[in-house]
Formats: sequence, C-alpha cells, structure tokens
Amino acid sequence: MKTIILAGGYGTRLQPLTMRTPKSILPLGDSNTIMKILALIDTVSADEIILSLNRNQEKVKEYLDSVGYKDKIKYVFEESEDDLDKLGAIGALLYVVKTFGADDYIVLGADNYFKGLNLKDMVSQHNKTKAEVTIAHYELDDITKVPSFGVGVINEDGKIVEFQEKPSVEKALSTLVSTFLYIINKKFLETELPKYVDDEIKAGRKPDNMGNLWEFFCKKLDIYAYTFKGFWGDVGKPVGYIDTNRRSLDDIKKDVDKTSKISETAKITGKVILSKGCEVAEDVVIIGPCFIGENVKIERGSIIGPYTTILHDSKIGPYNIINGSIIFENVTTKSDVKVNRAVVDGSTSISKNTKIEEYALVGFGCELNEDSQILYESKIWPFLIIERDSVINSKIFYHDNLKGWKATLNNSKYWQ
Repeated sequence: MKTIILAGGYGTRLQPLTMRTPKSILPLGDSNTIMKILALIDTVSADEIILSLNRNQEKVKEYLDSVGYKDKIKYVFEESEDDLDKLGAIGALLYVVKTFGADDYIVLGADNYFKGLNLKDMVSQHNKTKAEVTIAHYELDDITKVPSFGVGVINEDGKIVEFQEKPSVEKALSTLVSTFLYIINKKFLETELPKYVDDEIKAGRKPDNMGNLWEFFCKKLDIYAYTFKGFWGDVGKPVGYIDTNRRSLDDIKKDVDKTSKISETAKITGKVILSKGCEVAEDVVIIGPCFIGENVKIERGSIIGPYTTILHDSKIGPYNIINGSIIFENVTTKSDVKVNRAVVDGSTSISKNTKIEEYALVGFGCELNEDSQILYESKIWPFLIIERDSVINSKIFYHDNLKGWKATLNNSKYWQ
C-alpha cells in the first residue's frame, strides 16, 4: 500500500515560528512531527511515500535529505503563493492522485501526532471490512472541545452511519473525533473524489475541509472508523503544539551524555536527555521529562522542566525558571527569566527579569529587554526589539519589512 502525507499548509496559526520553519518539521520532544509520522508508516512497510508540500517548503525536503530520506520519498509541490490560494487538503489530495495516479493509499496530515495507534491493525481492519474508506477515530475526554473537530457516529460493526463536521456541544451526537489518518481505496480516488471536487467548485465552494467530504459520503458509501486509545494531537495551533510536545516527551528515555559537565550540586530527576557538550552549573535543577540539545549551558540556580525542550547551543542564565516550553537553538537568557508553556524561536536574546506566559510565541532573532512581559497567547514577529518594561498583550507584527529578512529566515535551520 502507498502513502500520501499532506503537508502543504502555510501554518499561519503558528506564525511567527512557521515564517522560518514549516510546521511539519518543528521540533517535538526529541524529534519532530514528520519523523514520527514516518516512523508510524515504517510499521506497515509502505510501497511508496509521497509528500505534498507548497513551494515555500523546500526546507522540508532539505531536512529529510539530511537525515537519510534522500531518494526514499517522492515530492509534489503545489503552485501556490500563500494561504489564500492554497489547494487545501482535498485539493492537495486530488493533485497528488492526478500526478501519481489513483491507488489504495494511506493518507495522513503531517501536523498530526499519534500515540498508541497500531497502523498495521488499521490496515488489516480496512481489508477485512472491505471499506471504501477507513478513518482513524479517537475518543475525546472533554466534550467542550468537540466544536474543533469532526465527529463520527458508528454502528456495532464500526461503520460510520453519521458524520458531523465541527458540531456545537449541544448538537454533537458523539465525542468520537476524526483524526487526519485515512485509508482510501483506489475506486474512491478515481471516481468519487474528482466528481465531488467538480461539484463543489461549480457550486462556488472551495473543497478544502476533509470533514465535509466524509459528512457528504458517510451515508452513501461504506466508510468505517478505526478507533484507538492513547493520544492524538494536532500541532497546528500554539496550544496543540505545546501540549503535544509534552506528550512526546513522555516517551523519551533518560540519556545523559558522558561529555556533559554537571556540577555536584545540580539535580537531574526523571527522564532527561542531556546531549553532548552540555554544561550544568551548581544548584541547577532539571526535572524530566526534558530534552536538552548539544552544547547547551545552564547557569547557576536555574530550574528547567518538566516538559521542556531546549535546542543546541542555547545559554540559559542564572535563576531562570523554564517550564513546559520549547526553546530553539542559540537562544540566550540573562538572570531571573521565567518562561511558562511558551515557545521561543532561535537566536533570540532575553534580558533579565523578563516573563513569557502560556502559549506565547516569540519569533526568530528577537531581542526582549529587561523587565518586559509577554502575556498569554501573544505573538512577536522575527527580529523585533521589545523595549525595557514593555508589556505585550497581542500580536506584534509587520508586513513591509518582512521581505528584507526573508533570505535570513530561509537560510536559517534549527537543526544545523
């Protein structure tokens, strides 16, 4: 069976991070989403892997080539320029099928994270039921989140008898939500999908959302649910990205490199990956699970973790508290910095007494000066300078200046 990975979105909800790094290769735990997707695919020995990207995502191919996937993946690039003219998930799927031909395909969204899903078992069920489509479903533990997802209602055989795309809590018939993992038969891709797209375009609608597709076909065709327990996350939004990073870190194993220099008064507890060349000063506390990249230096009295990722060559100043966060490469902090469930992109400098609150995103190459505060869900575009004593409670962005920095962002890669 062949596999299609759809990764052509522009990741606008994760800007400013995705202005430098496509969301499919944003760091996640000790790896990233695309590598975890590929590991899942490896369990079924797919005959062919096709990755659908947009023209602004050449960096994804560069990354995969650098980690051993050169010539192992086929690529198709959408000819879109921005989020407004992108093909969307349905359009991208049809574009791949037209390019490589219809076949039986496993189809995944590159920003999805699966834990506890047995793909081999899902393929087996799909073949046994002779379904035209099988959709991986996951039971939500919080009904208030239902309006963000498509939900399926299944009968005793697992067949989907009704599908609701993003219903209100009051109208939801189920808490069994559809993930972005499908097994789709050749016949559906040859006949049903092209006709559906043509009809939607004729009606003046953009065929984008996969949930609308299943809502339309669930009573017309044999579409089954494959249900699994464990965890499913979508890294497409700041909350989802940070929370999924936490789940990913749960899976790491303790590994402290022998070349790391650790003070006798430092304490490292739980599952911590401490990479080569790290320096951990006196009275530092690292609470796992945490991933600390190569050559990271953590100064006296800082508390790191739990659920924190710090990439290579970053320098964490004294008496910092960094919890549940993702710190990219070459970040420098001064004393008494506090970062709580936030993301700081590479080459950013953070002066003393700065606070960054939950789900805030700080772009590449920023400078945060003393006593500044970046409040809940705020976003700061790359290369901006936040003056001393500033309080940011919004999105700080620009349009005209971006072109001047585009080459720098394109050439910068967190894994190098």
